[in-house]
Amino acid sequence: MTATVAAPAGTRLARRPAKDGLAGLGDMNRLFWRRNRVRLVVWAVFVIGMVGYVISYYQTIFTTQSSLDDFANISNTPGIKALTGLAANPATMGGAVWTKIWMFVVIALAIGAVFLVTRNGRADEELGRTELLRSRVLGLHAHSVSAWLWVAGLCVVGGVGAALVSIGMGLDPSGAGVTGSLVFGASIAGVGLFGLGVGALAGQITSTSRGANALGSVIIIAFYVLRMVGDLGNGTLTWASPIGWGQQMQPWGADRWWPLLLLVAVTAVLLAAAWQLEAHRDHGAGLLPDRPGPASAPVRYASPLGLTLRLQRWVITGFAIGVVLCALLFASIINAMVPLLKDADGTAMGNVIGGTSAEAFGSFLMGMIALVVAIFAVLSATSLRSDEASGIIEPQLAGATSRLTWSLQRLLLPAVGSAVLLAVGGFLFGATYASVMNDPGATGRFVGAALVYWPAIMVLVGVAVLLFGWVPRLAIPLAWGVVVAIYMVMIVGDALRLPDWLLNILPWSATPRLPAEPMSWTPVVIMTIVGVAFTAVGLLRFRSRDIQPA
Repeated sequence: MTATVAAPAGTRLARRPAKDGLAGLGDMNRLFWRRNRVRLVVWAVFVIGMVGYVISYYQTIFTTQSSLDDFANISNTPGIKALTGLAANPATMGGAVWTKIWMFVVIALAIGAVFLVTRNGRADEELGRTELLRSRVLGLHAHSVSAWLWVAGLCVVGGVGAALVSIGMGLDPSGAGVTGSLVFGASIAGVGLFGLGVGALAGQITSTSRGANALGSVIIIAFYVLRMVGDLGNGTLTWASPIGWGQQMQPWGADRWWPLLLLVAVTAVLLAAAWQLEAHRDHGAGLLPDRPGPASAPVRYASPLGLTLRLQRWVITGFAIGVVLCALLFASIINAMVPLLKDADGTAMGNVIGGTSAEAFGSFLMGMIALVVAIFAVLSATSLRSDEASGIIEPQLAGATSRLTWSLQRLLLPAVGSAVLLAVGGFLFGATYASVMNDPGATGRFVGAALVYWPAIMVLVGVAVLLFGWVPRLAIPLAWGVVVAIYMVMIVGDALRLPDWLLNILPWSATPRLPAEPMSWTPVVIMTIVGVAFTAVGLLRFRSRDIQPA
């Protein structure tokens, strides 16, 4: 703690000269790269690689203009417009790629920017690193500006890389130049920069890293929902969302550049506000004051499970809403997809989906919903390491609670919560499917199709716990790396040309695709055993190793 001495009445406290605000910026830039070089490289490769793989994947699917026209008709359905927006020219290869990957990449990059800024801003201040660094010759803003510069560089590199990949793989129509690819890359960079601004301001408003990440993510998701409502309406609300500004750059269509200026301008305003707040607030405090806690707490908060439910209540609520929306939107487009599925027979699209029937496509979509639930489960499982790194775990283990009891109660949330979310998603998807396809028995079949993914999710939870026990400092990035790898295999696995034996042992590939395929209990039982074994080995190691703070 830093000791403070009250100044005599009438005395004006000396303020650090503005010219010293960036002192030591070069040293902070080197430190930022040293601490975050792997994350920066992984994010850049992820953004650029996903764009490249989707282009390659779609070039194998849409080999005729007729197939692109069918895809354009599907893109204009309410469900697809709500999820991805509507491309300016969806009947072209560029428009199809935009529909497939743009919204996912920009939302991921924007939220990733929030987390990177928080990790190197509010989190360092919360843990005392910033105070230690400022005890030497380091300006008031050097720590924050260093993070802003590097994250901005990541966004620019991601955008430029996406544009170069698009140009190199011939995404622009013949004779049209490369303007569409350049606008495509600029739109990705612009929305990423907006995420940087949101993260910088959120870190000044809240007093904790958890709060900064939550606030920043909620703001971005709120603008995504605002864009969604706008696209489903007359388009007016789309312009009220910075994500909508990036969408309205319309690569391979209008090819607008001026919305990029709006994104850069709002980013500059957010960073300027963050700069001013940092200059005037107390160290360790945020713009929002900490609320005093109640005089007493329910008995359930004394248990690890009760405390976890309290701390993660908004995460649970958010994912529950997400699963509901995905189930309803996915099922609503089944009927419109039937003509395209018939045309996909024998193509890469048909191979990835696993068939050309409506039930085969429904099984594929259930895998997508299960992946959303898996993100919740992994997020909850990796919170064990987050609490260890922040020191929250130590007072909980100081009493009679053993490490094993603490861990098992914490893991009840991802285990039971994921099963509940899968059942809800399967029920809503099945009920909507039954209404759209006039198939009364579909509800029960798709509940089973959802729950069959529970062992696969438990394998991911087991991997997270195994990493937590044996390599705690690498547990979180490696666990999320596994999730991203599974997502890439599920979406563009055919383009990756992976061997069949590898696909057959991956959790999502090994899971029976009900109801399009018959039930097979062997992979389900094996995955359950693997998940339990990974969890047990990880917890046994955690019982014997030292607590390792960040």
